[in-house]
Amino acid sequence: MPTSRERYIELLETYKITQAESAALICAETKRPCSVRTVRSWINDPDKPSSRPCPAWAVEVLENALLNNATTNINSMADK
Repeated sequence: MPTSRERYIELLETYKITQAESAALICAETKRPCSVRTVRSWINDPDKPSSRPCPAWAVEVLENALLNNATTNINSMADK
């Protein structure tokens, strides 16, 4: 089973979004601040001093935001 860090990185790669975009999505979903620096600390090499454990809630929120955006985009394309 992948770690939260691995899952977060996988979401970035799968949806082709940047760390900044992922931070913005988390902010929008939670209505709480989430900086690029925080995201970077979550996905940084775990052996680096600036690394912090990636919380499972962040992965869940990002995944939900990405799925909601994908659904919204599909619905808006169907309306055209």
